[in-house]
Amino acid sequence: MRALLITFSLTTLLALSGISQDSLYYVHLLNGSTIYSNKVRLVNSFTRGKYLALDSNRRIPLGQVRDFKGWDGNFAVGHIDGQYDAFRLQNEGHRISLYSKCYYETETTWLSSGPDVPQTSTTVTSRQTAWFFRKGPDGDIERVSIGNLRGAMADNTSSLAELKVAGTNLYISIGLMAAGAGTAVAGFIITHQRNTEAYNTFQKESAAWYANSMTNPNAPAPTLPHYGISPLVYVGSAMALSGFIPIFNIRKHLFKALDIYNTVP
Repeated sequence: MRALLITFSLTTLLALSGISQDSLYYVHLLNGSTIYSNKVRLVNSFTRGKYLALDSNRRIPLGQVRDFKGWDGNFAVGHIDGQYDAFRLQNEGHRISLYSKCYYETETTWLSSGPDVPQTSTTVTSRQTAWFFRKGPDGDIERVSIGNLRGAMADNTSSLAELKVAGTNLYISIGLMAAGAGTAVAGFIITHQRNTEAYNTFQKESAAWYANSMTNPNAPAPTLPHYGISPLVYVGSAMALSGFIPIFNIRKHLFKALDIYNTVP
């Protein structure tokens, strides 16, 4: 009976204060405390920096936050590139969880359709998603890379084996792209040199033909030979394009390494 009265009293106090741990958003602070709020919104202010806006105009700097839940999902706070930022939870794992961060780049170009026509601006915004991870509930946010994951999964040989395969695919991809680009460039250089030499030869033959045509008008005029693109261009392009195949395998082995690591109790 006493426990029931205590539970009823706590529920009544939470209801009167407008706070409910079951239905509202929360902020976990680095000092171990938790704040519940009807509103948790990330704000990027030019003067104040990035902070969380809560009920009653309360502001919490991101540097004091470990993670939080708002209306648009769960986030962890990390210190990347010298500043604090929020990273959205994408895949919660038993030991390692995946997070993402969207970056937007805006480029404005000015074009004119004529010499006396005023220029008009065209703005293009591109969106890129970067991936991060965190080991355990209190780990630091790190970028997803083979090196960082290797350090985080150093205690699991099966995951390390998958990361090794991913690293091999990465090196193969870089090698194919670099070799293909070099071969294609060599092909263009050879094509240019061959056509230049052919044109110079044509110029000499044309001058000789013109001088000879004064005495022999029936002399056949020289023709300008044109060589097609060197086969090295096609070979190099095929090599560079084939470098994308190992890239697709990298993602597969990275996720497999994570799955193996998260299934270990």
